[in-house]
Amino acid sequence: MILKTRGVSLERERLEVLLRRLPKTHALYKDAKEDYYNDSAGIGGEQRFDDYVASSRLPYPHIFLHNVSLRSFQAFQLDSLMITPWCLYIFEVKNMSGRLRFQQSPLQLIQTKDDGSVIGRKSPIEQIDTNEWLLDEWLRASGVSLPIRSVLVLSYPKQIPENVPDTHTILFSHQLPMFLNKLRSESAVTDLSEMAKLANKILAAHSDYVPKPICSNPAYPLQAMIRGVWCVACGRIGMKRTYGTWLCPFCGESDKHAHVQAIQDWHRLTGGPITNRMCREVLQIEDRHLAKRLLRDMDLKKKGTFKGAKYVLETSCSYRE
Repeated sequence: MILKTRGVSLERERLEVLLRRLPKTHALYKDAKEDYYNDSAGIGGEQRFDDYVASSRLPYPHIFLHNVSLRSFQAFQLDSLMITPWCLYIFEVKNMSGRLRFQQSPLQLIQTKDDGSVIGRKSPIEQIDTNEWLLDEWLRASGVSLPIRSVLVLSYPKQIPENVPDTHTILFSHQLPMFLNKLRSESAVTDLSEMAKLANKILAAHSDYVPKPICSNPAYPLQAMIRGVWCVACGRIGMKRTYGTWLCPFCGESDKHAHVQAIQDWHRLTGGPITNRMCREVLQIEDRHLAKRLLRDMDLKKKGTFKGAKYVLETSCSYRE
């Protein structure tokens, strides 16, 4: 049973906004693009994991929760969690190209990419051990005592792991159905009713990760960001307001609601409310009455009156450090 799916990646949306608004000539544009590539690879790896899990027919009671964020001594995130009658399984999914050398002392992952470049990364083994510890502490604080086991899942066989420690279970995504089916049912320490209660307790404690506003990072100052209305058809910024719609001068696309994305981009850049003046700057228009009407029609929460009015794009989650 899959009780919680992954949902939309807000980090992916953040990176999409950054790449839309950051000039290609900016010193950190290539870094932002690399981050986007890595995040996309991670999402692809998780989707591959989910597909194999969904195709598995397990002979024992189980509950899967994907993309779980909890807080113990510190916040921690689990790619996937499986509850069984005898223990909890944490699955950590990694989709990184090239050769992956697991260095033991100090714990580190050395990635050698196909182009020969070498990158030192935090060890997935350290990440797994930390998540086990934090989940165990969270369970104890919640009055639950269950064994925890972890599995590192590599997305594709083209990933070449080296110096793999025999202290942890590591496998490829395509091996998941057989691995899950061959798990031996051990002496039960809980029943299906208690499993469901625990799953619901985890869901209640789960807090969606919301990235901090892009421009809270001094490396990405607001003044550096490109203003204007983005065209979804050709991917360029510069749509013009014409006869009640937005018209792209590059490809001719017409879109009555193109300004909505621009306002949402502004929110992800700043995390704060938007004023009429800011709206005009973002949309590159001069008519304050038009700006007022566009903001009003978006059904934003309005604070203040007259020239001091601010419009808030609300979210059900708070920003996390």
